[in-house]
This record gives sequence, C-alpha cells and structure tokens, in this order.
Amino acid sequence: MSQDLDRRHFLTTVAAGTAAAVAVTQDAEAQHRTPATAPAADFAATRPAGFTPLSRPGQIVRVNKPGSLRPGGLFPKPEDARAMVNRAVIELSGRPDLASAWRAFIHPTDRVAIKVNGLGLRNMASNKEVVEAIAEGLVAAGVPTANIVVYDQWDSFLRSTRVSTRGLPSGVRMVSHNGTALAPETRIPSGRTQYARALIDATAVIGVPLIKDHSLCGFTGALKNMTHGSIKNPEAFHRHLCSPQIAELYNHDAIKSRMRLHIMDGFKAVYHGGPRDNPEHRVALECVLASTDPVALDRVGSDIVDQLRVAHHMGTLEARGLPPRYIDVAGTMGLGVSDRTRIQTRIVAI
Repeated sequence: MSQDLDRRHFLTTVAAGTAAAVAVTQDAEAQHRTPATAPAADFAATRPAGFTPLSRPGQIVRVNKPGSLRPGGLFPKPEDARAMVNRAVIELSGRPDLASAWRAFIHPTDRVAIKVNGLGLRNMASNKEVVEAIAEGLVAAGVPTANIVVYDQWDSFLRSTRVSTRGLPSGVRMVSHNGTALAPETRIPSGRTQYARALIDATAVIGVPLIKDHSLCGFTGALKNMTHGSIKNPEAFHRHLCSPQIAELYNHDAIKSRMRLHIMDGFKAVYHGGPRDNPEHRVALECVLASTDPVALDRVGSDIVDQLRVAHHMGTLEARGLPPRYIDVAGTMGLGVSDRTRIQTRIVAI
C-alpha cells in the first residue's frame, strides 16, 4: 500500500444527532448491526500504581505569542515554542513549575509515546520545536529518556516533522510503524484493524495534532491524529465522513486508556485543501493549545477553520458538505465535551 493512498481521501455548527452521524446510509447501519468483538483486555494500559493523571474535560489553554515564527513564516523560533509549550502545560495543570506540571499528567515510571503528524509534509507537520519542548518537559518530570518514543505512521511522515535524535534529549527514540510494526488484530463496530506497536508498548501518550481542514471528514485534529495514524488500514475507515469511525477507533482501549494530553501545534493552520499542505490557504496563527479533552480541542480547532474560511469568503465546512460529525459522536461516547457552551478556552498572551 502506498503512503499517499494510505491517507488521501477548520469551523462548523453541527446539529445532527448521533443517530444521523452513525446511520448516514443503509450500509453504515448494516455495519452497526454486525456484532462487535469486545477489545481484548490486554489492549488496556496499566497505569503506575497509585497514580491518577489529571483530567480537565472541556478545558483548553491557548497560548499566543505574536512574532513566534521565524522569517518565512514556516517554522517557530525554538525559544518561543519552548516557552509556549511550557506555559500551556503549567497553566492547564495549575501547578507552579514545569516539572510538577508535567507530573500532573505523567508519572516518572510511565513509558511515554509522543504521536506526531507528518502527513502535511515538511511545511505543515508537527514542528520539531514543539516536540523537543515536550520531550524536555517529560525529562524534567523524571521520565527516563529510554522510556520516551516519538512515533508516526510512515518514515517519510516522521522525517517531515524535522524531528531528529540530535535535537531530542539523548536516549529518546524515534520509530514509524510503516504498516508492519503492529499489535494483534482487534475490531471496532466499523471493522477490523491493528494498532501500532509503538502505541501499545506505551503506558501514556501525548498527541501533537495540527489545525487543518480535511477533504474526507471536514477537520483533522486531536482525535484523528491518534486514530488513522496509529493503525494498519486507515483507508478502511474513511467512508461517511469518517464518522463514526474516528470516534470508535479512539474509544478503543488501545488509545483511550493511554491518552494523557494533547499539545495542539497551532503555529499555522490550513483552512482549505487539507490535509496536505496548501500554501494558498495556509495562515499563521502562532499559538499552542493544550487540553486533556480531544473532543473539546477538535471543536475549537474546527471552529477556527470555519472562521478562517468565512474570513476568506468561503462557505463553512458544513456548507461545503464536510461537517465533522465525528466530533459530536465522540462527545456522545464520553470521550470529551462537544457542546460549545460547556467548553472553556483560557487565552494566555506571552
């Protein structure tokens, strides 16, 4: 399977109910009449004894820093990215310093995977400056570097992030599953799949999503970064606006039991022509968003895309026929808060 075929084929007001999101067509209904095999117990991560990671449903911290992009507007200044990531984690945790802030989410004995996103290639991938700041924060919290791994789907995607072992704390590893380094097969209601071994081997995961529209599901952010980039056969879960598939894949213990935090790389956004980079419709936002709630983060992210589309005289994602229905489905599944009235975004300027 080619890498392009693997994953080819930002905001909106969604009023459709869960039934409409799940039963878009008779075929989708048939899928849900098929009994699903319960995920095997060994897919669930075991947390360190006595540790309960901090969870803040519906809460987001957004850190803005104008001028944080380098000349050319493509990549952040390392010192600014570090300051923004650190401030976002501290503000979200409510702790006084970086080490204790990270320890609110991660235990020193955790095995931590950092899921990056390189699908948009070099100019629209998770920025290495953000990833390096995350890895440094984990080390400050007491996580041994040998217990930290940065991963993505394909080698080419991982290279696109510009992350390298030279820039990471010594001992942090980098891996791609390449559709082969996989755990045993399991299933969700929409079909069978295999999750990445890098994911399953971790006890805790940090997602580093982006803000992009998506030609198949409307928006791609925290939820989809973790689902389609962490399985063998993402093309099998693209139908019907990827809904309810994205929510179902995330709801599996392989992901749900491991997720601790999402650090959304908002230095740039693509509001049309995604999920690949589209320079004509790429803008600078110069922000970092942090949340333990992927649903709330995707609601806010998709709203940003819609605002950009309207500002550039385009129809909303819903008007375009691409409402990100999976966000509401994920909320109904209890994966986070999809109701805008229950989401709180605290904006910090530095």
